Amino acid sequence: MKQFKKILFLAVASAFLLTSCSNDDDMIPFDSEPLGAYEDGYFVLNEGGGNSVTNSIIFIGEDGTRTDDVFRIENPDAEEMGIYIQNIFFDDTRAFIVAGSGSVTVVNRYTFEYITTINTDLESPRYGVVVDGKAYVTNNASFASVTDDFLTVIDLTNYSTSQVLIGNYLDRIAAVGDKVITTNNQYGSEHSVSVVDTNTLTVTDIDLGAGNTSNSIAVSDDVVYVLTGSGKFMEIDLDSNTVASTVDIPATISGTKNLNIDDDAVYFTSEASVYSFNLGDTTVSETPILTYNSTSAYGVMYGFAVNDDVIYIGDAADFASNGSFYEYSTSGALLSSNIAGSAPNGFYFN
Repeated sequence: MKQFKKILFLAVASAFLLTSCSNDDDMIPFDSEPLGAYEDGYFVLNEGGGNSVTNSIIFIGEDGTRTDDVFRIENPDAEEMGIYIQNIFFDDTRAFIVAGSGSVTVVNRYTFEYITTINTDLESPRYGVVVDGKAYVTNNASFASVTDDFLTVIDLTNYSTSQVLIGNYLDRIAAVGDKVITTNNQYGSEHSVSVVDTNTLTVTDIDLGAGNTSNSIAVSDDVVYVLTGSGKFMEIDLDSNTVASTVDIPATISGTKNLNIDDDAVYFTSEASVYSFNLGDTTVSETPILTYNSTSAYGVMYGFAVNDDVIYIGDAADFASNGSFYEYSTSGALLSSNIAGSAPNGFYFN
């Protein structure tokens, strides 16, 4: 009887041990399959000059590994991306590369494998966003007119296209919910942003006030903010289609541009300097976070981004030779200095 009880005890204990081990195994996390070679890191977009072979895209992995010319490495037989590469925007799995010459190249955002090229309903395209399975791309159309600018709407299920006339000089674009918002007339006297309801494609202009030409836009917690070259930081109310609030940047800081928001901190540039203040502040310090050295006549701060407490700056040098890009901490410490391609104009994060 004692022997039977001993055997029974060992059997129960073994079963408990096996069950415990099985449960422990179930709790061990398994790494998911990598999505591709470009899953973690950022892209540097080099605009190039008047020939498609002069543009390029660099990838910097989160471990610092650099890969030059990723599009051509992954797609040696694909058609070129176009001339004057302006912007990259994403959906969950794809990257859309906008060329000012009139095309959008579609690739897998993680492998950079070529998918297709879109070249209909595009004329001098600039920037894009994705909302509910459709891409919206700003177009300057004819540079001789400020009334023919339009949005290209791309159905991402079949890449068919259509146009929505905006009639202002379009540039940057952002999205909140089912609305897209464009900055108007970066280079002229227009002083509005346009709001497009993507359900009805109706367009509403919001007046920013005379002399306040918006040149950059950012979204934080579903709130839209724009920056004007006249030194106005404005919050836009999309319910009432009005300017909700304005922060005046000191007049000593001229030519303000390159609005970015990261962790409730607002960043912008003036000449070769970066400035910052917090959302909710009513005043802006005249002291920059950093000022970098540049000999470029027109390419200072040609690219700019802030992401996860790192500031990224692209300098276009003379637009003919290679430019440079830099990483800085948000306290102004130089983290890295790097050789770019021709005219680095943007940073995009995977």
